[in-house]
Amino acid sequence: MEMDRVLDFLQAALAMALQMSIPVLLAIIVVGLVTNLIQAVFQLQDQSLSLVPRMIAVALVLALMMPEMIDWIVSFTKDSLQVSGGFLSGR
Repeated sequence: MEMDRVLDFLQAALAMALQMSIPVLLAIIVVGLVTNLIQAVFQLQDQSLSLVPRMIAVALVLALMMPEMIDWIVSFTKDSLQVSGGFLSGR
């Protein structure tokens, strides 16, 4: 029974990590595709032209999503503390 609770917690933690990383990864993919397309069309070979827009996109996504991500983290922490309280009390 205890192993089931541990596995449930790990599954929830992995789902939370995936949920928080998806917006950043989507921004990186979209900006990367657009910059690579522009580089291919204009035959540009500069590596920083690809890196800088991705870094800016990640910073913007993190700035815009931060309140929502903090809510997700707080909710996950509350839920895990409630579950661990029941686990420690023997329920």
